[in-house]
Amino acid sequence: MIPKIHKSVVFSVLFCSGLVALLSACGPSQADLDKAIGDYLAKNPQALQKPIQEALKKQMPQRRPEVPLEERIKNAVKVDIGNAPTKGPENAAITIVEFSDFQCPFCKRVLPNVDQVMKSNEGKVRLAFRQHPLSFHQNAMSAAKASLAAKDQGKFWEMHDALFENQQDLSDEGVKKAAQKAGLNMAKFEKDWKSDKYQAQIDEDIKFATANGATGTPAFFINGVLLSGAQPPPAFQAVIDKLQEQKK
Repeated sequence: MIPKIHKSVVFSVLFCSGLVALLSACGPSQADLDKAIGDYLAKNPQALQKPIQEALKKQMPQRRPEVPLEERIKNAVKVDIGNAPTKGPENAAITIVEFSDFQCPFCKRVLPNVDQVMKSNEGKVRLAFRQHPLSFHQNAMSAAKASLAAKDQGKFWEMHDALFENQQDLSDEGVKKAAQKAGLNMAKFEKDWKSDKYQAQIDEDIKFATANGATGTPAFFINGVLLSGAQPPPAFQAVIDKLQEQKK
């Protein structure tokens, strides 16, 4: 792994240069990025240009041109909701299934966009939330379990909001603060949260996402049509409008 000071320098340069803004999703390539940058810095500790370029190249799969909408609709997949928490009417013509990671900054960034889409299509769209905690996010799995423990108390969305609001601190203490803010029964919450009762469900969510092209977060399936990354509302609306047009 890269020494901590080196990693902070590299990512400071990335942010200051505006290059990080090119990305719209968290992806599972952190180990590769660490190795590429670390190997180079070991030989050239004063030079950052080349490892930054190598890191960006490794992120290229996240920035490839979007597959045409018609093709994505043709390749739509069946996405079960199961017992996932939902918003919106059960009989909605459009169902958006979100695969998200509470520690992913892009998952937080997309929240107002999703809210806008739901408001613009009120009564016509249902939103379901499924888990996709990425392995290199240290506290993502714990937060995913915490959200499901809150769901067992009928307060998933309250905990969802509290976890994202407190994203900078998803340590055990930070999660407990989020649970208190969500109004949970803390004794029951901590017992459920620290159990293994949600692991199989989370593993199944991760397996489905990765098997169907959603390797990074956030990812959305709109009636089974994949939309990757923290996309703006018009990107969601384009899929919704096309799907509705085809039903007419």
